[in-house]
Amino acid sequence: MAMRTVMGKHYRENRDTPLMKALSCNVRDCQFVEESGGVEGRGVFLFQTYTDVVSSLGIPHQALRLPPTLETRIFYPRSYNPAQRQLLPLYLNIHGGGFVLCDATIDDSFCSAWANRTAMLVVSLNYRKAPLHPFPTATFDVAEVAKCVLADGSLPIDHSRIAIGGFSAGGNLALSASQFPGLRGLIKAAVIYYPIVDFGHPPNEKLDSRPYKDGPKDTLEKTSWWLDGGYVSVGQNRRDPLLSPVYAAKEELPPLIYMIGAQWDMLRLETQQMIHGLAGLGDKVGVEQEEDFEVGRYKWTLARGCPHGFTHASPGRKKGGNSRRKKKEVAQGINEEWLKKSEVLS
Repeated sequence: MAMRTVMGKHYRENRDTPLMKALSCNVRDCQFVEESGGVEGRGVFLFQTYTDVVSSLGIPHQALRLPPTLETRIFYPRSYNPAQRQLLPLYLNIHGGGFVLCDATIDDSFCSAWANRTAMLVVSLNYRKAPLHPFPTATFDVAEVAKCVLADGSLPIDHSRIAIGGFSAGGNLALSASQFPGLRGLIKAAVIYYPIVDFGHPPNEKLDSRPYKDGPKDTLEKTSWWLDGGYVSVGQNRRDPLLSPVYAAKEELPPLIYMIGAQWDMLRLETQQMIHGLAGLGDKVGVEQEEDFEVGRYKWTLARGCPHGFTHASPGRKKGGNSRRKKKEVAQGINEEWLKKSEVLS
């Protein structure tokens, strides 16, 4: 494995601070660029790329060579003191976008805030997109880059405290990549926001089975067909656990899983059915499945009054309201309670 640092950015900090000097000694050929704006909060943000990966996944090397465009974005908490050489719990973040759109920059505000709030090292991963790169390319990319991060000796990672999380398609990829050798067993917890977990049923069936058909127009109603067709090739087994994690064996997934669904989301039903099944609550049906719960290693929260993607504001969405309040409630519940119970946070 070879690592090449492309660039580093430090938001609203002086490049001559002890933290910046220490990091520049540890990260090879890193450049620091001061910016007046930037992501929420203060801290350190770097990004790196990993290339020339020798894979253990058993597929042709050519197919697994990671392109240099897959920047890995690294967020240190502002409380981090490199002089103390302390190791940090790691949170691997995977962005959404229907496997087709966006890149890791879309989650910069979330990652910066998460790092500062939890004192975790947050690493945000990129992956190649469909339709040029359909399944399973994104899953392989995430798994390989995650293993590169874990093998990177310049990062202060406590390998006994690793969590993974993702939004929408990123939630799917988090559950998928966690099943790979080298990650399975190392990842202790997963935080999954409104994911797609079952490609075994077409979009029209999911729309027809929504518990609430009198709600607002589903944000995925028009896009779900071309996102599905772009990511899943003809002839693909749609119940492959790497594609549809709902069909994965419990022992193949992270031991602790927290799923957050959105009430007005066509993906909500499959998400809540998966988490109920994992928790041994498959006998609950209908409105019984909507109630928030925490049973053993599994937790479920339904963001009522919220659509798919409620955690990410869009230019056309008004500030405030249910989405903003629920986003804050969910974040506090994860950070202060559940991650501590999972022992990822002390």
